[in-house]
Amino acid sequence: MSNNLALLTLQLPSLGLKNEAVKRWKPVLERWQRVIELEQNEQQKLSQGQLINPFQYGNPVRLNQKDLFKGRQRFANEVVRRILDRDRPTLVLHGPRRCGKTSFLYNLPRLFPNDILPVFLDMQSSAITNTEADFCYGLVRAVHKDCKTQGVKLPTLPKREQFKNSPYPNLEDWLYKAFEELGERRILLNLDEFEKIGTAIQNGQLTLRLFDELRHLIQHYEQLGFLFSGVQTLDELGPHWSSYFISVVPIEMLYLEPNEAKELLLNPDPDFKMRYAPGIVEELLKLTSCHPYCLQLLGASMVNQANLNKTDLITPELLQAAIEESFISGQAYFTNMWTEFTGKNPEEIAIGQEILLQIAQTDNFISMNNPIEEEVLKYMIRYHLLQKVNGRYDFEVPLLKQWVKERAVKS
Repeated sequence: MSNNLALLTLQLPSLGLKNEAVKRWKPVLERWQRVIELEQNEQQKLSQGQLINPFQYGNPVRLNQKDLFKGRQRFANEVVRRILDRDRPTLVLHGPRRCGKTSFLYNLPRLFPNDILPVFLDMQSSAITNTEADFCYGLVRAVHKDCKTQGVKLPTLPKREQFKNSPYPNLEDWLYKAFEELGERRILLNLDEFEKIGTAIQNGQLTLRLFDELRHLIQHYEQLGFLFSGVQTLDELGPHWSSYFISVVPIEMLYLEPNEAKELLLNPDPDFKMRYAPGIVEELLKLTSCHPYCLQLLGASMVNQANLNKTDLITPELLQAAIEESFISGQAYFTNMWTEFTGKNPEEIAIGQEILLQIAQTDNFISMNNPIEEEVLKYMIRYHLLQKVNGRYDFEVPLLKQWVKERAVKS
C-alpha cells in the first residue's frame, strides 16, 4: 500500500491534472504514506516474538502446503491399486464432513506416481452444474488445467460456446485428441461433493443423459478413471446412482493415524516454535480422536492463546482456554454435526439430539422405547457421531461430546 501511494505520487504530473491540483494532492498522498508506514512499523513491533499460526481449519489444505498436509499415503496407494485393476472400478471416497477428503484430492499429485494424473472437479460450483454443456466444458477445462500444472501439455482448450449445442460430442472429440498426447499415462477424474450432481438433476439443470455419458466414459475409455468424493455412498443416494454405476468400490476416509496427528501438532511448518507441556499432545490426540479438522481447529486456537499470553508453551490451562475458543470459532462445524447428522427428518433429529444430550451429560444411554430410536442410533453411528463399544454408546470424538454437553441447544 505504501509503495503504491509513493508510485501514485510520482505519477501525478502524468495524470492530466492541473499544477494546482498536483500541488494540492501531493502532500495529502505523502501524509497518508507516512501514516501507513508508521502503522506498519507499529504492527511489526507488536508481532515481534509472536508465534506463527500455520494451522488451517476453515479451508482444505492445498498442494503447496505440504508441511500442513500429513499422512494419507495408505489411501493414495489403495486408489492407485484400484485404478490399475483390470476391472477398473469406479471409486467412491466417502467419510464424515471435515475429515480431509478435499485436502486429500488436492494433494494427490504429490502422493501419486507420475504416470497417473489426478484432475480435480468441484461439483459445488454452479458454473459446472448449471447445464450439461457447462459440465462438459468444465470437465475439459479441469483436465487441461491440472495436466498442465503437472507438466503435461494437452490440445488447446476449446471455447465454452462450442459445447452449447453438442456438449457430449465435443467432450469426446477433445478427450480423444488428449489421450493421444498422454501416451501410457492415465487420468483420474476426482468429482468432489459429487452429490451435487443429483441435486442438479432434481432441479432440472442436468438430465439423466449425464449419467449415460459418465457410464460410457467409464466403460470405454481405459485411460480414464473416476473417483466420486462425498459424505454418502452411491447406494445411499438412490437407484439412479447404484444402477448406472455398477462396478463400484467404496473407500471410507476417517481420521488420521496417531503418528500422523502427532506430526501435524509438532511440525505444521518449518518455522513453528510452539511447545507443549508433558501430556498435552497425548490429551489432544484423545480429545480429537485424531480428527483432522478438530486438530487444525485446536492447533489454531492454541497458537492464539499462546500469543495472547506471550508464551510459546501450551499448559493445561491454555489448552482449556483454547478449547473454549475453538467452540466459538468452530461453531459452524459443531452445529452442522448437531443439526444435519442426528436424523433424516425433524422427528428423528429431535430424538437424536435427545440421545446425544443424555450421553454427553450422563455418560450413559437409557432407551426411551421409541420405535424409531434404533434407526436414529444406526444413523448416528453411520455418520460417526456415536460408536458402540462393549455394548455402550459414546461419542467418537470427545471434543464434540464436550461441545454438546456445554453448548448444544435442541432444535
